[in-house]
Amino acid sequence: MSDSIEILEIGEHDLKGAVLISGFPSVGLVGTIVANFLINELKLEQIGVIDSKYFPAISVVKEGIPHNPMRLYAGEQVCNDGTCNQVAVCVSEFTPPAEITKELVSTIMDWSEKKGCTKIISAEGFNSGPKEKGEENIIYGISSTEASRLWIEDAKVEPFTYGTVGGMTGAILNDGKIREMNVLGLLAEVNEDAPDARAAANVIKAIDELLLAIELDTEPLLKEAESLEKEVQVVREQAPPEVSSSVPRYIG
Repeated sequence: MSDSIEILEIGEHDLKGAVLISGFPSVGLVGTIVANFLINELKLEQIGVIDSKYFPAISVVKEGIPHNPMRLYAGEQVCNDGTCNQVAVCVSEFTPPAEITKELVSTIMDWSEKKGCTKIISAEGFNSGPKEKGEENIIYGISSTEASRLWIEDAKVEPFTYGTVGGMTGAILNDGKIREMNVLGLLAEVNEDAPDARAAANVIKAIDELLLAIELDTEPLLKEAESLEKEVQVVREQAPPEVSSSVPRYIG
């Protein structure tokens, strides 16, 4: 674990075999929307916070309750027809300072290894520019290992074959390759850098294809898209300028 970044757990939780889903702000705030949707939809319990002297001194207040801006959640194992899934989520309401991204990723990966997580999925958006009328936005997948490469087809997303992946997802993929940990990056096309719950819903559909024992319904997200987009945008706008800047874009 890092000396300047610490994970404070709330109680003991068995995460052996769990999938950790990482949701950090990016273009369209896709990662944060995906993470918050999963927390609410699966009724996940907060199991810890990630804190650092380099993080902004802010509290994210939801329904009158203050929250650390970077948190960890998890649910119980769910089994269906002989298949079992357990989901943990790392969610951040702010973009971490670029200079500590690698250190933060290393801390999260150390923790996930220690807890026994066997899969990591990182969701982000990237600006694809204007689309023709009726043209759908695509979800791309990139994996850290040969084993996790199968998830790209299982998730029914397009392989990301050439370009650069920055921010948290890029760092998680690189760290996963070095550790030989199975990591899948899901990159959602976003037409403009504004909260995009519809792009997040497409990412959730891809995640749903991988979690055979858990059924994810994106209809509530699409119905509440406007209010959810406004909620995450308010948090984004109220964050200090140095932590609310956009992350690098992607080339595909």
